[in-house]
Amino acid sequence: MRILTLKLALATAAIAATVASGMTFAAPTTYTVDPTHTTVHFGASHFDRTTVRGRFNKLDGRIIYDPATGAGAIDFTVDTDSVDSGNRSLDGVLRSAQFLDAQTFPVARLQANRFIVEGGKLVAVEGTFSLHGVTQPLRLEADRFSCGQTVLFGVRRDVCGGDFHATLTRSAFGMTRFLPDVSDTVTLQISVEASPAGPAPQ
Repeated sequence: MRILTLKLALATAAIAATVASGMTFAAPTTYTVDPTHTTVHFGASHFDRTTVRGRFNKLDGRIIYDPATGAGAIDFTVDTDSVDSGNRSLDGVLRSAQFLDAQTFPVARLQANRFIVEGGKLVAVEGTFSLHGVTQPLRLEADRFSCGQTVLFGVRRDVCGGDFHATLTRSAFGMTRFLPDVSDTVTLQISVEASPAGPAPQ
């Protein structure tokens, strides 16, 4: 948690430096990911006939975002031991040293500080993805993203959320078991919903 707070603080400082350079920015807000409305799904082809799919059931994250400008930063983690394909035997294989090696590498982590805005619309997020002890660049394409107020059961709250997708090559992360029968290309589908968590860390 200290590392997470430090990285978000550094991201806030970077945004503040941009403000000091002469551009006008609203104060960035720290958002906490809502795990009940946030999902990470993956898919990989099996013998080039079907797609094996799964998800991660435990995740956490913080987002610094300025809706007025699109500037922001992300620190997002998933518990690799929480992998869930709906097949208990397959889950055991995915957690093992053949793939995720969840005992040695219990966390996969996305860190990003480049939000790409075109025409006032967030189109992508760029950063790094750490998995299986390896860190590689990763670009998330935004299928949709927006911020606004929601009312649920009479409770009004501010929410930012969206759907994103990306592809990665698992061999780049040292996971080569069952190639090429199980594809090297893995697709990610990420849906995120987050609400303000108070002032950004100083």
